[in-house]
Amino acid sequence: MTNITIAGASGYVGRHLLKKMGPDLNIRGLSRGSKKAEQDNLTWVKTDLFSFKSTEESLAGTDIAIYLVHSMMPSTRLFQGDFQDADLLIADNFARACKRAGVKQIIYLGGLLPEVNVSKHLMSRLEVEKVLKATEIPLTILRAGMIVGDGGSSFEILKNLVFNLPGMILPKWTKSRTQAFFIDDLVDIIVASIENSDFENKTIDVVNGESLTYKDLILETTNYFDKKKILISMPINSTAFSKLWVKIFGETDYELVSPLIDSLTCDLPFPEVSPLIKPYIKYRTYRDMLKNISTKKNARKKNKEVFTDNTVRSIQRLENTQNKSSKNISDSYMSWLPRYMKSLIVARNEGKLISFYAFGISIPLLKLEHIEDNSNLDREKFHIIGGLLSHTSNTGWLEFRRVANGEFTLASINEFVPSLPWYIYKYTQAPIHAHVMRSFGFYLNKK
Repeated sequence: MTNITIAGASGYVGRHLLKKMGPDLNIRGLSRGSKKAEQDNLTWVKTDLFSFKSTEESLAGTDIAIYLVHSMMPSTRLFQGDFQDADLLIADNFARACKRAGVKQIIYLGGLLPEVNVSKHLMSRLEVEKVLKATEIPLTILRAGMIVGDGGSSFEILKNLVFNLPGMILPKWTKSRTQAFFIDDLVDIIVASIENSDFENKTIDVVNGESLTYKDLILETTNYFDKKKILISMPINSTAFSKLWVKIFGETDYELVSPLIDSLTCDLPFPEVSPLIKPYIKYRTYRDMLKNISTKKNARKKNKEVFTDNTVRSIQRLENTQNKSSKNISDSYMSWLPRYMKSLIVARNEGKLISFYAFGISIPLLKLEHIEDNSNLDREKFHIIGGLLSHTSNTGWLEFRRVANGEFTLASINEFVPSLPWYIYKYTQAPIHAHVMRSFGFYLNKK
């Protein structure tokens, strides 16, 4: 029996995919929280994708790995950094865990890429492709636009706008070209690509041949739900106002809607339909897809927070133009920080232990333990084991990591629990740390 592991199995596409997987497949779904399996061939595994160890353990024995993860929502109470850097880190954990597990094929659902003006949201999808390709495991890349179906995040935003607004201002970006694809057709293609050599090492644009603009989507949706609208086209292309009214009337979170709106200002490609996916496309027009949509408005589902209270994650991308090793970067940071802080902070090395002291205080602010890394990750890792600023002695770690054969370099603090009261920490230590890491990035780039 083939062992399949799905990262993102509890998401929208993942839930639909599970329903289409045959009983001859042994399925492992990765989830941030504990879940009860609703089918005999499915096992849910609680996994922290930000932790390589957790990811590696969850992928052990996997034949086919399916990656449906996009990290636009925070996984800790405070997240500092850009979602695309979080995407890089978890994709690197997943890719290297696949390599260690001897995975035979990776299937990745990414996004369609415009020829110009690529948004951060879509560029992040491309960067994840690079990370997965670096494994040299046979890779199937499926690039899709908006996935249509009840419960899909982008489609539900559009549906809520149609239900909630008596009229809409249509900025210039509503004339941008887009692509829509029905959820059932998409999961049929994913299932067809499993253990199929025709799909290996292929990048496939998941399109149905219909050319659409965002204005077309709005008009078709308002007609289907029989909602009379006043639509006013405006010669403006600012996304700031759009993000605000889409957040409010689309009934969604700003962290999700912001990168999505930024992607609307570019034209998605209108490629030929690949012969590989033609047999699986039943819905070739957006109008036909809408016939399968509930005519009732769905109740808003709040995103569930499954993280530990008061945990912090901070990820910064560093310019590493000299292609320094993770160890060189780590050593540079430890020697640079006291100089940058004008000797107000002192670092002391005691074998594997590194302690940071404030001038005139004998108790360390933070105490780190260097961890010898035998995971084949290109990183330097330090466990946070105490100090005045840490609430715990057994959670949290600092690491410097190179990703995708050194194309990207990240510095991150993960699962840190501060000792300061939360709101004092949030407005003092947290912004100071973010500023220090940005400054180190500038230093590293100039050195």
